[in-house]
Amino acid sequence: MTHNWQHSWYYVADESEIPSPGDFKTLVVGEQPVIVVRGEDGQIRVLFNICRHREVIVCHEERGQATRFVCLFHGWIYDTTGNFIGLKSAGDTTRTFRKRRGLTPAPRVGVVHGCIFASLNSEGETLDTYLRKTKFLDGRKT
Repeated sequence: MTHNWQHSWYYVADESEIPSPGDFKTLVVGEQPVIVVRGEDGQIRVLFNICRHREVIVCHEERGQATRFVCLFHGWIYDTTGNFIGLKSAGDTTRTFRKRRGLTPAPRVGVVHGCIFASLNSEGETLDTYLRKTKFLDGRKT
C-alpha cells in the first residue's frame, strides 16, 4: 500500500463541493489527512491537514466555509491558501508573529471536468496518463 498510494492520483472532490472562496472539505488520502479548499483567491488547493508546529489536525470539520484554519493545540492560524498568518491570542485576536511555514500543499493537484485529483508525490505519471489508463477520459474532450 505504501508504494501504491504515494505514487498514485486520487479523486478528492468535485468542484461543485467547494464553489466559493473559503469552502472546504476534509478527507484522508492514503494515510494522510487533507483539506480541499477554494482559497480566497479562487484557486483550488489540497493542503495537508497537519499543523506545522506540533503536527496535529488543524481542521476537524468534515466540510464548511472558513476564512482561516486554527490549530487548537497552540493557536497557529492559517489562511485558506495555507499561509501562516499568526497566533490566536486572548479574545480571539490574532497576534502576528515572525514568518512561519504554512500548511504543506499536496505536490500535484489537477482538475478535469470538474473532478479534483491530488497526488502526494511530486514524481510519477501525469494526471492525464493516469486518467487515460483508468479510461476516465474515454469519450471526453480534454
